[in-house]
Amino acid sequence: MRKNIKPLSWQEDLTDFGQRNKMRPTILEVLGRPREVESDFWLEDGMLFTGMALEMDAERGPSVEIMLQVPAAPTRDHMTHTVTGVKRVALETVNGRDEALEIEDKEGAVTIMRFES
Repeated sequence: MRKNIKPLSWQEDLTDFGQRNKMRPTILEVLGRPREVESDFWLEDGMLFTGMALEMDAERGPSVEIMLQVPAAPTRDHMTHTVTGVKRVALETVNGRDEALEIEDKEGAVTIMRFES
């Protein structure tokens, strides 16, 4: 089931989402604006979800940072992906368990973070 999260709930819901899913393996992809198939790409596969932050900026609008780390790496390599100008956040669940989070920016690009089984 996919549920759009209301903007007034983003802070609380993203914090809860982060706590529920910490250290789950992920797949992160970006789908370009509609009709721009050539701009669809995978960012990573198998990194562990470590957290998420929502920031409000008067000029850029809301932004969401997704923080990931490499599993069992001695150097704790990490990656942060930022979506700026967020206009929509949706959560997909299956049998009460979080399966994916979609974040759409003002240009229509959608970042999708899925969890590996």
